[in-house]
Amino acid sequence: MINEICYLHGGHVELKEDMHKFLCRDIVTCNLGMLSQIERIEKIVNTDVTVLISGETGTGKEVFAEYIHRNSNRKNRRYVKLNCSTIPDTLFESEMFGYSAGAFTGALKIGKKGVFELADRGTLFLDEIGDMPIDMQSKLLRVIQEKNFLKVGGDREISVSIRFIAATNKNLPTLIKDKKFRKDLYYRINVIPVNLVPLRDRPEDIILMSFYFLDKSNHKYGYNKKWGVESLKTFLNYSWPGNIREIKNVIERLVLLTSGEIIENSDIALEQSSDKIDEEYPVNTPINIIKDIKKDDLSLKEIVSDYEINIIKESIKACGSLRKAAEFLKTSPATLSRKINLHKKNMF
Repeated sequence: MINEICYLHGGHVELKEDMHKFLCRDIVTCNLGMLSQIERIEKIVNTDVTVLISGETGTGKEVFAEYIHRNSNRKNRRYVKLNCSTIPDTLFESEMFGYSAGAFTGALKIGKKGVFELADRGTLFLDEIGDMPIDMQSKLLRVIQEKNFLKVGGDREISVSIRFIAATNKNLPTLIKDKKFRKDLYYRINVIPVNLVPLRDRPEDIILMSFYFLDKSNHKYGYNKKWGVESLKTFLNYSWPGNIREIKNVIERLVLLTSGEIIENSDIALEQSSDKIDEEYPVNTPINIIKDIKKDDLSLKEIVSDYEINIIKESIKACGSLRKAAEFLKTSPATLSRKINLHKKNMF
């Protein structure tokens, strides 16, 4: 694979082709499966048809959603994102529909616009739609079909024109069998399915992305690092459980921490393979607590707060959603959301 795409030059490896040949609006690929998905998108990009993007975490679902919007006839309108896995059940309706002034205790006096109203005449990207509460799924289906909705506490229907793009890392047909996802909503959003191939099944793209992210990190930090042959072999033999997100972060770390101009195999530490992660952090204990906090200027309260927010973040990451993390930590999604927002507020 390396010999097909690269050549040896002065002790390091170079690409045979210009990287821009494989770059399509921030989508780096020469994999036939991925190219077929891009070709499918090109055929419907200027329509308002609903698209469902499926793929593992880190495969680039959001990149594809943004690609569709930027190349559509709605590109000059708003692109609104809603991550369904991070919204507490109690806040979902107001986030989606918004609310009128005085709709409930604590509501803003001027009311609030929801994502449907914000995305009017533009595109709404519903990320991790498999985590949407079942009762909200029926309400979403109604908006998609009838193109109007009522705000929480409102008495006037609002008409909208929205291009819907949904994404999931879960098997929706399996969720349907488990009564966790509506079959009618699945058929309504799965008009144009786009299935993203995991990075481990795209060895040619592992090589391309290695050069692409190396070039970006070199440019960002002012370095001129290059690849050694054995380094790329190591990359090819790794399973990349975190997909594109993982390879990007690994390469950025290598650029910053390696001392030589050529990144050698000895510089690479990919010891946390997916198998090892499973061994160290089994499903029933998905928390990786940072053990060494060396911040002498922090008070006990601040250190405990840092620990708490790390536990919450690691739990959400490991469990896959805020709701599941709340179940694991034996608390409510609203409590976790409040703590996250309070932590962000205290940072500024």
